[in-house]
Amino acid sequence: MRSLERKYFCPRCTAGFEVATDYCGRCGAYMWRASRLARAEREASGQDLGAPPPADAEDGRTDPWLGALVDDRYRVTEAIGRGGMGAVYKVEHQRIGKVAAMKVLRRELAGRRDIVWRFRREAEAVSRLAHPNTVHIFDFGEASGALYLIMEYVRGRDLGSILERDGPLPLARAVPLFLQIADALGEAHELGVVHRDLKPENILVTRTQRGQDFIKVLDFGLAKLAGRDESAELQAATDSIVGTPHAMAPEQIRGDPIDARADIYSLGALIYRVLTGRPPFEATTLMGVLTKHLTEPVVPPSARRPDLEIDPRADELVAQAMEKSPRDRFPDAAALSKALEAIARDSSKNAALRRPGAPSPPPKRRALAPAEAARDEGSRPALRRADLDAFERMLRRRRLLRRAFIPALIGVSLFAGVAGVAHLRGERPRTVEVEPNHHIEDATPIASDLPVRGYIGQRLSETQSDRDFYKVVPEPEASAHHIAEVRVTGLPNMALKLALYDASGQVVAYADDGGVGEGERLRERVRGPVYIMVTESRPAGSLPTENVSDYYELTATLEPASAER
Repeated sequence: MRSLERKYFCPRCTAGFEVATDYCGRCGAYMWRASRLARAEREASGQDLGAPPPADAEDGRTDPWLGALVDDRYRVTEAIGRGGMGAVYKVEHQRIGKVAAMKVLRRELAGRRDIVWRFRREAEAVSRLAHPNTVHIFDFGEASGALYLIMEYVRGRDLGSILERDGPLPLARAVPLFLQIADALGEAHELGVVHRDLKPENILVTRTQRGQDFIKVLDFGLAKLAGRDESAELQAATDSIVGTPHAMAPEQIRGDPIDARADIYSLGALIYRVLTGRPPFEATTLMGVLTKHLTEPVVPPSARRPDLEIDPRADELVAQAMEKSPRDRFPDAAALSKALEAIARDSSKNAALRRPGAPSPPPKRRALAPAEAARDEGSRPALRRADLDAFERMLRRRRLLRRAFIPALIGVSLFAGVAGVAHLRGERPRTVEVEPNHHIEDATPIASDLPVRGYIGQRLSETQSDRDFYKVVPEPEASAHHIAEVRVTGLPNMALKLALYDASGQVVAYADDGGVGEGERLRERVRGPVYIMVTESRPAGSLPTENVSDYYELTATLEPASAER
């Protein structure tokens, strides 16, 4: 029997798909909650049906991102979700020790210009935003052939899953959410950023310490930047509709130029869905939904759901926000916020409504539970933009110090070298040996024709006698070649020997003619500095002799080579 092919079905229009996508290509339903197969798989594995599907494995293979170290900074610790463009992971910054979210573009899509353009656009757009109700993007790069974004990690649930769980929200709970969304869009619009994909699934809801709902607007992957000519970019894109069908402004559907008022329309559609539990327009096909956005008037929320007793002023707000012509809508997010505040202020039913942070009684409907807002309570704190800014400042300081330190170190080294040479050349000649001087590099400096006293004292080992090295440096104005004449007086209890070395450490002359108590003398033509060694001369196998009380006297004389006949 031939096995059944893996298919994802939309329960709204029964369309089947072999590839998992976010939305039904026929009617626009959200497939990750609607698909029977997806729901059955996630329910069988014990996963939260209100959360996005996991990205731990793809086509039965182990996810290669899990455990990977991205860009030598981010350790991938957990899969959070998967979408049409890629997957989202929880990562930990290895140096800062805080967690963030990483959005990774699917590798098979990395070669598609339109997808890469949208992905890069999200990084470019959101990195300019700093509003507390916007999910912040900190970093952007490429790893293992895939593009990635590092963004703020938010513990919470998206508004779509909350609507699926709780149903329509009353104004007492919904208006503060709408005000926060409008504030976030207001900052984006002032910076020339239009979201273009505002929907419940792109609104994350978490809780403040005071127990109030706090939202984060995310996914600016479809964002439009003001002043950018997108014609060429959009021509390179696929012919798929840009945005979510249930919330698209008419001008966006037609492909006309858009501005911030397209987001006002989408926010109106979002308000409609939150208050009624249904999108403003529904149809059996995707084109049917889009056609209604273009041609049909919006049914007022209170008429759509009379059982909910929705405030009529909400009908007026939604109607103005979703006007077909952009010039008839609220001119900006601030104007829409004022209308929302007026509903909250003037309605005795909703008199307790305040912006987040002001004291107010808890909403009648159950708010997001703390356990749901932070499913991994007790884990490492979330990475913030201030953390990365401080980290980058520290790195810049280190780089600046390194840049300043290396030249300074080189300068100090050169100075020390020059000073060392000058010290070596200009050091006062010694008249008594300076221990330790039993290696050529520790030679005691002496002057030409100036006697120096030395001792063959404590032996170096049981089989090795003490030895003394001396160095005679010619005067700078002297000729290159010299005649070195070296004389050493004898010691009463041992025979001595002399050795003459050049600057490379090679023996150039040797004198061992005298006996016990007798001195030694040698004369040799040399070049450059002269090194002299004095040590005991003893028969092979005999033990070293020590004399710490009697000294020998060494005299070295350098004469120009021309003086020799």
